[in-house]
Formats: sequence, C-alpha cells, structure tokens
Amino acid sequence: MNIDQIAAEIHKAILNREQITPFTDRDMSLSSANAYKVSTKLCELRSWQVNGRKIGFTNRSIWPIYGVDQPMWGSMSNNSISYAKNGMPLIKLSDYCEPRIEPEIVVCFASTPPLRATEEQIAKSIAWVAPGFEIVDSIYPGWKFNIPDTIAAGGLHGQLVVGEKVIDTNDLREKLIDQKVILCCDNKVVEEGSGGNVLDGPISALKHLLDGISAEPSEVSVKAGDIVTTGTLTDAKPLRVGQTWNGKYSGIINSSLSVEIV
Repeated sequence: MNIDQIAAEIHKAILNREQITPFTDRDMSLSSANAYKVSTKLCELRSWQVNGRKIGFTNRSIWPIYGVDQPMWGSMSNNSISYAKNGMPLIKLSDYCEPRIEPEIVVCFASTPPLRATEEQIAKSIAWVAPGFEIVDSIYPGWKFNIPDTIAAGGLHGQLVVGEKVIDTNDLREKLIDQKVILCCDNKVVEEGSGGNVLDGPISALKHLLDGISAEPSEVSVKAGDIVTTGTLTDAKPLRVGQTWNGKYSGIINSSLSVEIV
C-alpha cells in the first residue's frame, strides 16, 4: 500500500466509525516518517486547516499499557477544537469507535519559537495556557497498535475541549510541572495527575514536538495562534453514555472543566 491508499483507508474508517487491522500487523512496512506523511494526507482528505497539534504518549507511566516507548503527535483543526464557555460541553459517544478521555494542559503560541529553541525560549513563545479534555479514539481494535499506526491515524485525536484561559505565563516551565489535576467521573475520584507526568514537564513535551517537527519534511512548525495539547496527566479513561467527567485543576491553572457523555 502507498501513502494515499493508507490515508484513504484511515479516512474511511474514521468517517464510518469502523475499526481496522493495524498496518504494522499486515504484510507491509510502515515507518514513523511515512506515517507522518499519511497523517498529512489524512488532513487533506478531511479538508482540515491545521491550527494546532496534540502530543500523545508523553506520560511515560502509561507506555507499558499501550506497548509503546516514545511520544508522537497529530494535527488538530477548528473542526476538532471547541471551547467550554457556557454550560457543559457534550461528547457524542456514537462519533467514535473506542473513545477515551484525557485531562491535559493546553497552550496557545503567541509566536513561532526559533529553530532548536530552548525550553526557556519555548515558554516565552506561549500566549496562554488552559485546562483541556482530549477525546482520543482508536480505529484499531482493543487499543492494540504500534507507534506508526497511531501517527498515521492522526495521533488518535478525536476532539479537544478547552477550558478557562490563563494569560500569566511567568515562570511557566516550573509552574506547569507543578500543575495538579483530580480527574472525577460522576463525582467520584478516578485518578490524580500532575504536569510532572508529561515527559519532563509540558514545556519539555513541546520541545520534543518542535524538534520532531523540524526533522520531518512533511511537517510544518507551529505558528502564532496555534493550539497544542501537551499530553495526558493521567491514563486515558474509557467512556460510557450518561457519564459526567470533571477535571479539578490546581496550580497556575486553578479551575475546573466538565463534559457530559451522551
């Protein structure tokens, strides 16, 4: 199969909410570099104007659960990003195959960081931070795959709900490492997490993203106004209709974010 054929099969699976055999389990070779080319083609097929990225598998503690050993990233667009302004956002379960929810730290870039930027330079390029819930979805049965499969499928990105913005970005690197979240489902604590679970902190995750993008010819760097969600602070949790999920954030982000599953 070539790049276009793989992208077309993934696009069809997403549209029809059908699961498919991971490409790395087939009689073919799919490298991470080619998987990013597939992801770029997938955005074209979906008519997505890319205005951000999601970083996945930044929480090293969950690598053994998914059989992976490195982070990856995928694209986001206005089609997949929403803002929790009035009322509780609704997540429609039937839009997905095997959706899960992840509490994350979201950033917006004020400018494009320089090539091979330091973490300090990256932090100074950020306009605001916010709490976020990413809905991730696997078109591969049972969440069984290898890294190239996840890259090709757009980083398993479903949608992102962004909460209240914080524009005080002083000492951002350290404050984001110290950021805490309590993840609750139907008013019961499910798991607690922190920014320290995201590689060596969310800014470290952003550096991994930016360095990775610069090494991939098919990728374009972030620009002013782009949104990046930096990775889950807990393990991803399966969703069921009727649930209400709440993330209670404390630290530089000191607010709550809730979504209802319908």
